[in-house]
Amino acid sequence: MWHLLLVLPICSIFGQNSLPDEFIRCRQKDAHLNDCLVAAVPDALRKMRKGIPELSVPPLEPLQVSSMEIESGAGPVVITQSYKNIRLHGLTDSILTTYKADLKHYRLRTESLTPKMEFIADYVMKGRILVLPIHGKGVANITMVNLVVKHELIGEPVERDGHTYMRMRDYRVKFVPKRVLLHFSNLFNGDKRLGDQMNLFLNENSDLVFNELKESYEKSLSSVFQDVTNKIFNSVPMNKIFPEDE
Repeated sequence: MWHLLLVLPICSIFGQNSLPDEFIRCRQKDAHLNDCLVAAVPDALRKMRKGIPELSVPPLEPLQVSSMEIESGAGPVVITQSYKNIRLHGLTDSILTTYKADLKHYRLRTESLTPKMEFIADYVMKGRILVLPIHGKGVANITMVNLVVKHELIGEPVERDGHTYMRMRDYRVKFVPKRVLLHFSNLFNGDKRLGDQMNLFLNENSDLVFNELKESYEKSLSSVFQDVTNKIFNSVPMNKIFPEDE
């Protein structure tokens, strides 16, 4: 979900001068730009697992998000969820399968495969699944196995100080996991028997549960990624993020 997003801080950090020798370089007018990016993004992610403290780059393993609010309306799954202290594990193991950069029209699209993505956070939850009530407050672990992530970024040019910047007016993300594992600690005020039964039920019906909530997760994370991406693009001109041919 976030793989295209994560390579951009790398470019913004070094883009005012040049990328370090150990980073793969992809030039704007390269006829094989997309192929270059498919190799460059995972390589950069691996090199930034622990972050770069001297440049204020946070660790990417895990990637931390402060909070998310998830609501699901009518349907078999109606749950209000609040997450804080979110940690996303597994991003740096992602492999890009496609990358399409249409810089002329300010559009970026990519698809990736993450072998295992773990979403771990403090949660508060209340609602129902089918006819069963559910509530709790504790630690959530949502693990997505063989997760395909699709990103589409739609931007527009902004002229400032003689330079062209790109502002993202829309960021869309889609999750397609092969399997989802769910665990919520301290359900039903710590009633272990009810909590174990509910976690078992959740995993036996994980496709139903996740599919009903997926759109809310996608919208929430898309908003986070859009805000962060716009901060990056607002600071760095287009020709510094995607170098032009010399």
